[in-house]
Amino acid sequence: MYIYILKCSDNSLYTGIAANIEKRIRQHLGIIKGGAKYTKSHRPVSVEALWYTENANAARKLEAAIKKLAKADKIRIVSSPELIFSDYLPDLAEFDFSYIGTDALNNSIFK
Repeated sequence: MYIYILKCSDNSLYTGIAANIEKRIRQHLGIIKGGAKYTKSHRPVSVEALWYTENANAARKLEAAIKKLAKADKIRIVSSPELIFSDYLPDLAEFDFSYIGTDALNNSIFK
């Protein structure tokens, strides 16, 4: 499961979870059906952070925890994703998460 933070056209941040990240972003962009209500009115412009775990329960926990953070904390995580578990969410450090760079995904979807 992928946990992601999108930057929207109004500089807001949207956090979500997906089994297929490319499909989910295309949904958010309205390319295919199924995007979130929020991203219909706040068009995504880039993927700012992306993590992967095989543990769906851990993915849901991480998504929920990120959503509870203040915007300033989310911006700090985007700048330094390694801080998410040490500074913000140490309780989730026991799960196996991999941080994935966003350049390739942004280049393939946000051309």
